[in-house]
Amino acid sequence: MKKTINSVRQLLSGFAIILASSLLMTAQAKTVTIEHVKGTAQFTEVPQRVVVLGFGSLDVLDQIGVQPVGAPHSLLPDYLASYKETTANTGSLSEPDFEAIYMLKPDIIIAENRMLKVYDKLAQIAPTVMFSIEGDKYWADAQQNWRALGDIFGKQAEVEAIIKETQASITAVNDKVASDETSAMMLMNNGNNIAMFNKGSRFSIIFDDFGFEESKSATVAPIKGTHGNLISFEYIADAKPEVLYVLDREKAIGKSEGRAQQLFDNPLVAATPAAQQGNIVYLDSSAWYLAGGGVTAIHRMLGDIERTIQ
Repeated sequence: MKKTINSVRQLLSGFAIILASSLLMTAQAKTVTIEHVKGTAQFTEVPQRVVVLGFGSLDVLDQIGVQPVGAPHSLLPDYLASYKETTANTGSLSEPDFEAIYMLKPDIIIAENRMLKVYDKLAQIAPTVMFSIEGDKYWADAQQNWRALGDIFGKQAEVEAIIKETQASITAVNDKVASDETSAMMLMNNGNNIAMFNKGSRFSIIFDDFGFEESKSATVAPIKGTHGNLISFEYIADAKPEVLYVLDREKAIGKSEGRAQQLFDNPLVAATPAAQQGNIVYLDSSAWYLAGGGVTAIHRMLGDIERTIQ
């Protein structure tokens, strides 16, 4: 009898250990740890009340079916315009409304580069994930950010499908551009000032991922600036680019309707191979400047590129 009781106790003890181990493994499996540019964040369950403060991340959430409760309303790209109706306004891309965010009682705040200086304040409200896109590894960073969002919201399969489709599009563009050894310049005008962005800069995706050769002047020097290197129309003429990509910053930030086309309509630009071959492209300003790292943004960027490689 005593032997039977001991056997039962041992059996129950074994079950208890197995059950405890199972519960521990389940708890550990539910904890998602996300590394980001300001540290790490842990989530033991899928966040329900989501505040997103950047258009790139909002674009990804839109693609994987996650509905946020708050987002910036100012300067929303047309493909995200519906969020003005379905979310609370959290301020602008660079100046969050902390009170509005706090009142939303978020489970998570998803922020981007422009919010780096206020990360600590945001983190006091809710767990905050800070995503960044570096110009010299744009596509790699975008994939990393997308996968992090997939992990947080249990949407890994959806994210992998999006990455696969986007990679195929990037590869197709790169194969065509690289085989032709096409030279290009990536320019941004801010009013009448013109800045050039080379490999390793904010818009290095043009060269690193899309495959263009850099077009530079050998005789006219640029002036180093904080937002690209300042150049003149003489520089552009001397560089003889086969393709010109032009981003109008004033249009991107809603300061004006843009003056890029008027500005670049001059004899020096007209003499370039780009102008003579009809290869001057005025870029989708929201996709390139405001919504960096977004799914739709990258596909619109690819669309701009494809206009010159048909």
